[in-house]
Amino acid sequence: MPAHSILPHRTPEGPGPVPRGAHLPARGTRAGPVPDRSRPAWAVPAALGFVLFLYTVFLAHENGFSELGGWLLGLVTAAVATGIGYGLVRERNAMITEVRAATYGALAGITIGFLHSVAGGTWLRSLGIGLACAVLVGLASYNLFHWHEKHGR
Repeated sequence: MPAHSILPHRTPEGPGPVPRGAHLPARGTRAGPVPDRSRPAWAVPAALGFVLFLYTVFLAHENGFSELGGWLLGLVTAAVATGIGYGLVRERNAMITEVRAATYGALAGITIGFLHSVAGGTWLRSLGIGLACAVLVGLASYNLFHWHEKHGR
């Protein structure tokens, strides 16, 4: 009898698709269920969108955009990235780990590549930097998501 058969074998369930309107069970303690007091879904995308707005305006003004053009470019960039980020955060429980990691990687890669092009980089170099960033963020987020699922945190 092999040694590994002594230990109980338990495979963790993946998050899988969650039906709309389904409520996830609350964490429990001896005192009862603990309500979910995590930050609202809009907090992180809004903060990152604000930083992206300021940085895009700075890069645009440093690279020859007009005053109004730089502010409009920053506003549109922040609005699009914040909207997509908010959608990803809201629907994160409905996506499997691989798809969730790929979407976060794609959003980060597109954003970084765009910022590099606004800074004056060539389109080919911006594409390469964006692709490298997308792969790195995708792999890092997959590792993080998989770790949390595996260890139940």
